[in-house]
Amino acid sequence: MNPKNNTKFPLNNHQNPLDNPHQLDNGQVKTKISLIFSIISKITPFSMLWISFVLTYGVVCMYTNAVGQDEFYRFIFFLQKPVVVALNCVALLSALLHSIIWFIKVPKALSLTTDNKQTQAWLLIACLWIITIAVSVLLIKLILR
Repeated sequence: MNPKNNTKFPLNNHQNPLDNPHQLDNGQVKTKISLIFSIISKITPFSMLWISFVLTYGVVCMYTNAVGQDEFYRFIFFLQKPVVVALNCVALLSALLHSIIWFIKVPKALSLTTDNKQTQAWLLIACLWIITIAVSVLLIKLILR
């Protein structure tokens, strides 16, 4: 521990001052936020696994419905349960956050984040979002026909 007025051993950036040991500087806050986003992005495959199970159950119910049973209605009632709706909402938010993080990381992976190319990075991110929205609208139009 460094005494308060000791100039021989000054506090470095990784030590908190003795007055307020729980105070975080800006670098530590950014590190914690990036760590939280990293953890959330690591959890994303579990939500996608949930969606895969739900869609597989729906396909099985549709197949047995074609045979002559009313299993598809069981699937519809399954989707209306509050727990399933909540899990689907969490999966949707997880997928949205994952795409946001991925689109932000693409220019960094392409080395477009230098000062003079910052505009190109935002242009690339905007183009990725426009393509994503266009494909989503096209798929919705195809499904609703």
